[in-house]
Amino acid sequence: MNKVRFTFERSKAAAVHNAKILEEFDFDLEKSILSMHPSPISFGSEFKSSRDLEELLQQHPHWPHIKDVLDKGTSFPLLPISEEDRTKDLDYHLGRGNHKSASKLKEMLDPLISEEIQRGFALPLPLDLIHKISKASLAPQGCHKQEGIDEKGNKIPKYRMTHDQSFPGPSGLADNLRVKKECLPPITYSWVLMRTIHYICSIRSRRPHTKIFLCKVDLDAAYRRCHLSSETACESLSS
Repeated sequence: MNKVRFTFERSKAAAVHNAKILEEFDFDLEKSILSMHPSPISFGSEFKSSRDLEELLQQHPHWPHIKDVLDKGTSFPLLPISEEDRTKDLDYHLGRGNHKSASKLKEMLDPLISEEIQRGFALPLPLDLIHKISKASLAPQGCHKQEGIDEKGNKIPKYRMTHDQSFPGPSGLADNLRVKKECLPPITYSWVLMRTIHYICSIRSRRPHTKIFLCKVDLDAAYRRCHLSSETACESLSS
C-alpha cells in the first residue's frame, strides 16, 4: 500500500493541505485517488480484489455490478442537471447552511463528524473550493436523536449524523429526486425475515424438542466500507 497524501484531520490546516493536493490534479478527485493507488483510499481497498473474488462470485446474477463497485466505487445513476441550476443550488445551500438540528445538537454532532474524518470516511476541504470541483452538489447536515439500549437492556439516547439528500435548492432537484430508480439493481434481501420464519417453522416441525438458536450480527459501518465513486462523492458533499 502506498502512503495516502491526504490528511484526515478535522482542522483548517488539513483542509488547506488537501485542497493543494486536489489542485495538482485540476481538482479532479478521481485522478488524485488513482495517483496514490494502491492505497487505503483506493476503490474497493476494504475488500479482496475483484480478481480474487471472481472465482467465488462470478455465478451470482449481480456479480457485474459488484465488480464495478469494487473496481470503480459505488455510483448513483442521477438525472443530469444544468450547470446554471447546479451553481444556483450550491450558492443557495452555502447561504442557508445546515439544518437547525445540526446547531441545536452541535455538541453531539461534532464528535460524529470528527470520527467520520479520522476513519477516512470523509475528506475535509475548504468550502470556498466547492465551485472548482466538477459536478459538486451540497446537502445540508442534520443530527437525529434515536434510542438505543445498553448491555443491560436500558434505553439510552443515540445520535446519528444525517446528510439530507432529499432537501432541494432552487432547481427542486436534490440528489434523491434525481435518482433514476429504473437503473438501480433490485433489492434481493427484502424477504429475509419471511424466509427466516419459514425456515424456523420447518426446523420446528422436524425437531419439535430441539432448541433453535438465532444469531443477529451488526456489521459496523457496513455501507461506509464501500467507497463511493469520485463522481458520486462530489455529488454528495456536505458542509
